[in-house]
Amino acid sequence: MSTVKVSKSRKMTLLGGLYITQFLGLSFILTAVPTIMREAGAGLDDIAWIYMLGLVWAVKFLWSPLVDRFGSKRHGHYRSWLISLQSLLMLSIVAAALFDINTQMPILAVFFMAISLFSATQDIAADALAITILEPRERGWGNSIQAAGGFIGNIIGGGVVLIAYAWLGWTASLLILAAGTALPLMNVWRHKEQPAPADGRPEKVSYKDLYRFFRRPNTSYWLVILLFFGVSVSISYGLINPMLVDIGWSLNQIGFATNILGSLASVVGAIIAGVIVQRVGRKSAMLSASIFTALSLFGLFLPAQGVSSNLAIYSSIILMMLAYGATSTVLYTMMMDKSNPETAGTDYSLQYALYSFFSFVMAGVALAFAESFGYSVILIAAIAVGVFSLVLLLFYKGFEPTDFERSVQSTEPQLAGAAD
Repeated sequence: MSTVKVSKSRKMTLLGGLYITQFLGLSFILTAVPTIMREAGAGLDDIAWIYMLGLVWAVKFLWSPLVDRFGSKRHGHYRSWLISLQSLLMLSIVAAALFDINTQMPILAVFFMAISLFSATQDIAADALAITILEPRERGWGNSIQAAGGFIGNIIGGGVVLIAYAWLGWTASLLILAAGTALPLMNVWRHKEQPAPADGRPEKVSYKDLYRFFRRPNTSYWLVILLFFGVSVSISYGLINPMLVDIGWSLNQIGFATNILGSLASVVGAIIAGVIVQRVGRKSAMLSASIFTALSLFGLFLPAQGVSSNLAIYSSIILMMLAYGATSTVLYTMMMDKSNPETAGTDYSLQYALYSFFSFVMAGVALAFAESFGYSVILIAAIAVGVFSLVLLLFYKGFEPTDFERSVQSTEPQLAGAAD
């Protein structure tokens, strides 16, 4: 079997382009389309379906085994998926640019769904490629690139292009996003992928592997950490916009604070967390992120109590979003460590689905309770959840990356004996 050495810088450039551009079009759709529809007089019930597009990402594990099972051995298993999906994503954005948003929404809805589906599937393939090409020692940097890339994509698609939309218009805005989406194709095309572990596995990847993930040793404890580690920051993120509305901030102010300033802070947090993972290890990085998250939430008591000072609000948002970027990076790193290269897309997508779904539900429940008990009580509860996750981490023993090759080798004699 021939191997192809890829330098660290080329890996990071390749993954950075994929992660930044996968969400460009969808972030613009999720932010611009509701605004445009509302200005045209659409009711909130008519707009709500737009946000359902984001749920495709939460259920992408349902077709992740297909990405692991099928792929071109000649052109590269995940590389062939990425070339196809990146192209389809770009073409879908171009197609959407050709229709009028005010008079042809039913047609556009089809392209919006396609954009969401293609971007989610591209993410499965990108994550799987990252797992197979990154050495365990490189995953801190790799996942800081992943987390930061998502935030940068949101800044561009949900912030910069949305602000420029008033001058550019619908067609020009989408064509610019399509051009940006096409940029990583050259790097993907030049990438020489090694034979994927999924292709060398005697048994093809199937939906049984979703079930088998839960049967692995010591998985139960990890799943509890996976569910609770990011909940406190997800709850606080869900409270930010309603709190700012309640203290009288305009939508433009809120958009700048959360989508641009907050996303920039998250990029910084992701990079810092990547450095910490590389230098002091996963356990120290997760503990540090957990402590910093709990401390950062105290700043949100200011807007919760009605304080409207720009300096106070911006500072609290920056701290919270720094924590958001940091927790994302260290959690993604651990998720990669728990993903078998033979079922890379399946394992990672399943963990992401569990984490994101639980965080989404808890954030919604917290927001509902905030109506009755107030923001401050919910922030106290979020801090308590953060402390609980910190305690879980103190007693966890599985921070070292799983050596799946050694695990398979250690079970072979037992399996052979059973066969006899």
